[in-house]
Amino acid sequence: MKELTPKQKKFCQEYLKDFNAARAYKAVYKVKNDSTARANGSRLLTNANISQYLSETMHQTKVNDILDINGVLDNLSQLAIGKPREKVFKRISYKGKKPKVEYDNVTTVTPEDQDQLKALELLGKYYKIFTDKVETQTDITVNIDPGDYDG
Repeated sequence: MKELTPKQKKFCQEYLKDFNAARAYKAVYKVKNDSTARANGSRLLTNANISQYLSETMHQTKVNDILDINGVLDNLSQLAIGKPREKVFKRISYKGKKPKVEYDNVTTVTPEDQDQLKALELLGKYYKIFTDKVETQTDITVNIDPGDYDG
């Protein structure tokens, strides 16, 4: 793969924010005309090197975002014991051409009781703590004929 130019890399980084090629092109190449930005942004996306770079970057991002079993168990455990977590609330303004985050508010929240119980239930199932007991009642008749055995 041929190395991307700094502007091409910047275009890719901008494109990955919202997958808008025209906006990304305008951000990097300082073009004012929307139709020119759309055409050139689209052209850049068909460039083999840019396409490969975007594909690899998106794949790596997906791989990094996937929790493994230890991550899942750790999150369930933290939830089950009621450990407080930070939660980000965003106020987004939709005035103008593109949405804009007006402010981020970080708040510490503790899990609700029902969330803790569900996490405990899932952990119990994973560790096979809870097993269903099945009681069966059968009537078996065994007929043994002494002539069937030599001995």
